[in-house]
Amino acid sequence: MNSIVPIFILFILLVASITTTVVILHSSIHSLQLSYQGDIAKVNEHIQTVQSQQSNYVQQVKTLTKLVSESLNATDEYIHNITNAVSETQDVINQDMATVQDIQDNQSSLMAVQFAGMFTILVILVSGYHLSQHLRHMHSPVVQRKIMAVLWMTPIYSLSCWLSLVFESAEPYLAVIREFYESYCVYMFFSFLIA
Repeated sequence: MNSIVPIFILFILLVASITTTVVILHSSIHSLQLSYQGDIAKVNEHIQTVQSQQSNYVQQVKTLTKLVSESLNATDEYIHNITNAVSETQDVINQDMATVQDIQDNQSSLMAVQFAGMFTILVILVSGYHLSQHLRHMHSPVVQRKIMAVLWMTPIYSLSCWLSLVFESAEPYLAVIREFYESYCVYMFFSFLIA
C-alpha cells in the first residue's frame, strides 16, 4: 500500500498540474479572444473609416467630374460664341470692303468723268476760239470751210467720248456719230489737200 500512496499523490499532482495548465490555457485563450475581438473591432472600425473616406472621395470625384464637365461645356459654348462672332465680323468686314470698293470704283469713274468733262470744255473753248477766228477773218472761204470742218473734229469727238462715259448705255449710238464725222473729216482733209 505504500507504493499506492505515492502513485496516488503523483496522480493527484498530475491531475492538479493538468487542471492548472487547462485553467491557465483557458484564461490565456480567453484573454487572446478578448484581445482578438478588440483587434477585430479596431480593424472593423478602420475599415468603416476607410469606406467612409472612400465614399467621400467618390463623392468628391463625382463633384469634380460634374464641375469639369460644366466647365468644358461652358468653354465649348464660349468658343462657339467666339467663332460665331469672328465669322459675323468677317462677314461685316467683307461687306464693308465690298462697299468701300464700290465707292472707290464710283469715285474713280466719277473722277474720270470729271477730268474728261474738264478737258472736253477746254477742247470746245480752244476749238471755238480757232473757229471764231476763221469766221472773223474769212479771206479764202473755200479753203477755210474745209479747215473749219477739220477743226470741228475735236469738239465733236471729245463731246461724244464724254457723253459715252456719262451715259454708258448710249455709247454704241455715240460711236456711230463719232465714226461718221471722222470719215467726213478725212474726206474734208483730202479735199483741203486738193484745194
